[in-house]
Amino acid sequence: MKMGGEFFGIRHGVAEYKLNESIIKSENPEAAPDANKQWFNSDLTPEGKILAKEKAEEFFNNLNPETDALFFVSSDLVRAAETARIYLDVARERGFEIILPRERNEQFPELRKNKAEEIGEGYIRKINCLTLDHLENMLREQVFKPNDYLADSVEHLENVSDETKEGWAKARKIIEADNKGTWGANYAAHSEAIAEIFPNVKSAKEIYKSKFLKMMQLVRFGQEKIGEQNPAKNIKVLGFSHENSFLQFLNENFGESMGNCESIGFNVLTEDNQDVILATAKGRTVEVKE
Repeated sequence: MKMGGEFFGIRHGVAEYKLNESIIKSENPEAAPDANKQWFNSDLTPEGKILAKEKAEEFFNNLNPETDALFFVSSDLVRAAETARIYLDVARERGFEIILPRERNEQFPELRKNKAEEIGEGYIRKINCLTLDHLENMLREQVFKPNDYLADSVEHLENVSDETKEGWAKARKIIEADNKGTWGANYAAHSEAIAEIFPNVKSAKEIYKSKFLKMMQLVRFGQEKIGEQNPAKNIKVLGFSHENSFLQFLNENFGESMGNCESIGFNVLTEDNQDVILATAKGRTVEVKE
């Protein structure tokens, strides 16, 4: 019997966003976040850790260690990698086979190049399409928050450019005229208009093209490789990422955003010699239009 594969995109748990906050409070509040400068290995709140554990237990209730093997991939931001590690630990407790991303020796120093592989001790691989490496200005990304973030959180307001201050006032008018109540909902609704004010803020449609569709390429590639190898078990790829990556797709197809530790399942179905990717979320299944 030929076994198949399945990919799950999972949003990280409730986080403190330490890297984001440290930039905003620094003397350079408009800096780009650098995943290599994360000095911490935990970014989930206590509630976020509990939620991730509960969601992991719930997730693995639907899988079987006798027939399913797991492959872990993640963004290199700590909040995603830490969530992946919690799922990894639950999977180990339940006796699932964990597929190593690459060869590793006893010390595995080459695996300490990013937080995903460091936190996962070599069992979690960083994948670029799951990261937030498109962010260029941390402060401008905060304009979508429900509250006016500028005066409340920036400690060195004198170092904020006039261009950002002027654009911020315009952007906040857009948000406050139709405030959706969360960063994600505001981003989904208003990112296109605000990207015209701040060109280095990518709209939800741009992220859909640069992140989500690349994720779909990963799904297709993984399915092909699994098919070639004909493994003894079903391979479940768990990809831990961020709300940004899924917003456009979820809002267009389901009219909703993505909650913490919520997952989307992707399957490749072959019909008439053509591959079709099906996505399952919110209790429904839709076709992914690439």
